[in-house]
Amino acid sequence: MKIIMLLKINFIIFGIFLSNLLSFNIDDAISKVFKDSIDFELDYKDKNNPDYIFLDALMEFNGDSASNKYQKFYYTYPKHKYADYAVFELGSYYYSKGYYINSSSWFKKIPVHYHKSNLLEKSIEMFFNSMVVAGFIDSLSYYSNIFSKLYPNMDMNSYSVIFPYELDINKKTIIDDENIKYTIQIGAFEEYKRAESRLYMLRSEGFSVNIIEQKKDGIDFYLIREGEYSSKKSANKIAMRIKARTGLSSIIIEL
Repeated sequence: MKIIMLLKINFIIFGIFLSNLLSFNIDDAISKVFKDSIDFELDYKDKNNPDYIFLDALMEFNGDSASNKYQKFYYTYPKHKYADYAVFELGSYYYSKGYYINSSSWFKKIPVHYHKSNLLEKSIEMFFNSMVVAGFIDSLSYYSNIFSKLYPNMDMNSYSVIFPYELDINKKTIIDDENIKYTIQIGAFEEYKRAESRLYMLRSEGFSVNIIEQKKDGIDFYLIREGEYSSKKSANKIAMRIKARTGLSSIIIEL
């Protein structure tokens, strides 16, 4: 009798152990997806669990669908431990779509509401980039002051958008004139292969760039240039977009 009872207890314990072993560990699954390791199927009974909703968005490959899922998660659970990640993904989604105002509003939420986020610095940088590309350069100083007060140990100057000059060839003093056209120069190279490499990179980002060959002091240079604009302001807007998307500096050239 004692042996039978002992066997029953052992069987129950083994059943509980096996159930725990086979159960879906959602925290472990989220960690794996963060590490780009998806070696499991999304099998979880409680689909109203916020962790499940977040994981479902995290595993969604379609950008539009993922965006909808992240928004549902964020608006329902704005204080969840992964809410800042959802916010960053939404900012990145709108940025990739070219909706820079929407993008900036999402990125701004992290420094405003999630002070301890690991995505804080990246979000501030992307917020400034979004504002620049959207044409709100005048607002950068205002937000820089606000963030400096919120994060006194953070150097906001490191996030300012600047355009250091690359090799300057035949650059003139630029004064807007209705008869003058402008182009954007994103590099000048002595080696054609280097120029070609930059050309392909910029074209992959959607910019209509070309290689222009030009001599300076008897040396052939290959210039990467984009567009033809009737005003410096129009050219500068695209130059800032190039900077924000690729990190490449440029100068405005008078044609």
